[in-house]
Amino acid sequence: MTSARLAIGCLSWLSLLSVGVLGFGSGAPPTACDLMIPRHKNHLPQESPPPYQLLAARGQGRVRLIIGSPDGSGYRGFFVTARDIDTGEYVGEFNNLPESQAKHVECVQTDQRWGQKTAVTHIEPKNTKHNLEFDWEAPEDYEGTIVFNSTIARTYDVFWVGIESPRISVSKRSIDIHSTPASITVARSTTPPYFSPTPVNKMPDEQDPFYENCGETKNCFGIPDGCVEQQNCVAAVSVLVAGERYIFELRSTNNAKYVAVGLSDDRKMGDDSVVECVDAGDRVNMHMSWNDGFTNTRMATPPNTVDLISSSLVDGVISCKFSRNKLTQIQGRTFNLVEKPYFLLLARGQKVYSGGISYHDKREAWAEPRLLAIIGRNAGAGDLLVRLHGALMLAAWIGTTSIGMLLARYYRQTWVKSQLCGNDQWFAWHRFFMFLTWSMTMAAAVLIVIELQDWSSATYHAATGLATVVLCFIQPFMAAMRPHPGAPRRILFNWLHWFVGNAAHILALVAIFFAGRLGKANLPEWIDWILVAFIVFHVVTHFFLTFAGCASDKQGSQRVNSFPMKDVHARNSMTHPDSRRDAPHAGLRKLTFGIYFVVVVLFAAAYVVITIFAPIEESWNTFYDQYLAAQ
Repeated sequence: MTSARLAIGCLSWLSLLSVGVLGFGSGAPPTACDLMIPRHKNHLPQESPPPYQLLAARGQGRVRLIIGSPDGSGYRGFFVTARDIDTGEYVGEFNNLPESQAKHVECVQTDQRWGQKTAVTHIEPKNTKHNLEFDWEAPEDYEGTIVFNSTIARTYDVFWVGIESPRISVSKRSIDIHSTPASITVARSTTPPYFSPTPVNKMPDEQDPFYENCGETKNCFGIPDGCVEQQNCVAAVSVLVAGERYIFELRSTNNAKYVAVGLSDDRKMGDDSVVECVDAGDRVNMHMSWNDGFTNTRMATPPNTVDLISSSLVDGVISCKFSRNKLTQIQGRTFNLVEKPYFLLLARGQKVYSGGISYHDKREAWAEPRLLAIIGRNAGAGDLLVRLHGALMLAAWIGTTSIGMLLARYYRQTWVKSQLCGNDQWFAWHRFFMFLTWSMTMAAAVLIVIELQDWSSATYHAATGLATVVLCFIQPFMAAMRPHPGAPRRILFNWLHWFVGNAAHILALVAIFFAGRLGKANLPEWIDWILVAFIVFHVVTHFFLTFAGCASDKQGSQRVNSFPMKDVHARNSMTHPDSRRDAPHAGLRKLTFGIYFVVVVLFAAAYVVITIFAPIEESWNTFYDQYLAAQ
């Protein structure tokens, strides 16, 4: 679209209806020319295919227009304009109106040389009308293509917006009417605008109406990042400047129960003005709320703030369009959309309750604050640090922790004939794996604090994660202060060291479970089964080694395999009979450890890959499409 066409397209949206289109007994006023959306209280445009059509017949320098219905349905109100499809300008004049049924409307015109009779509306809405006819006359020097666009009301509460005629080519009063457009056979997901230029190099039926003119006349933003270009967002919002007000359109797919947009001073939730579109069963309701960082609190909509324009719920796609004033006072704060840049927050969720919405399952924020009127590509804030945080935690608490704890629990009398750096093999490797756990956990904690610019325990994941980090942090310091073997308090240390380590491990697994419910993680629902499979394998291995340890104890002289709280006494004594040989069934334990090590590494690697490439289904589909394209 050229800059001239862009400017004209923007001008065509310069005002939002403040009065009804069809709510006046004498027809629609001039202020109805732009959006053509009736402001009938508590009533929205129909989403079903319209039963009416605009039929055009050409004459010399004029078009005979008929408003009718194939099934003979009558109507009580209507509003019709004629526009150039490239510039959006009103074109020509309407004449020969039925005086008792219709009248002219003088729409705003940037170039008045073509007259003032630029639209037609009804006079008496109480009377049912059928097949009204009137003429449209082309300017003498006009060359271009026009389309008639209309709003037609069967009754006060049943009306359709965006009913178009075939395209009509005009060349200096020579008329050529194109073939009639294909009938609408599916329910409309959004209210169609009065003027929709045909996209260049793309068939109209390939263009999702929501994404039309994104980045040209309106800002668009969606989840996941980059979905606007591919037109496959699971949640999206668009913002169009319309004079004193801003037109927002929200939508979400996959049977979401709500989709919401917030204005924020930062990328975090808290002190945000939120508008929600909620699935109410038989309709979509719009609510305003205030987010305090933990919950959304519903509030009464202040006057002159937001107005619902249209909404729909079709085939699992929830959508709504509303207008917001450029200057609003919410919770004692002023939101100035013209002068102040904001972070735009977008969220969707699957659960609602009577007083509000539940925690979102997907959320994204602009990478930087921007004025909503500045049009461009709106990238998400990115989640690299979140992904690294998750990958490090998974590698630590599914991988290294599990291996290190297994070695300390069952392998104190295995590989005893060799040492590593002057220490028993089990101790050296236990310390190595637990050091990796500590390092990765601390690094992951720092990364998430940098990302969130805060540390919160508002969610179950954050609370259990915080407890895990605290216990992990103190564990090596406890180990450094352990009493010497044989000291009276050594057994107390053994139990405390065991309890803190196991508590941290359990809390970490619980935190991983709750991470799958965070929208930012973008993890699939089936990820829980991988965690369940790991836990089952982990527990079964421990049971097996415990029973194997009991069998070993029956043949050995020391009970150190099944009850590791007891130290291996006098291990440094060369005269001790067990100091130079493994406990019985060492081969079985070594084989079990080898299998356990490989399986645990595979579990951890699978979890890390799914986290790094989340959402994994979309990443796989993209990879597969690229593979097929390369063949």
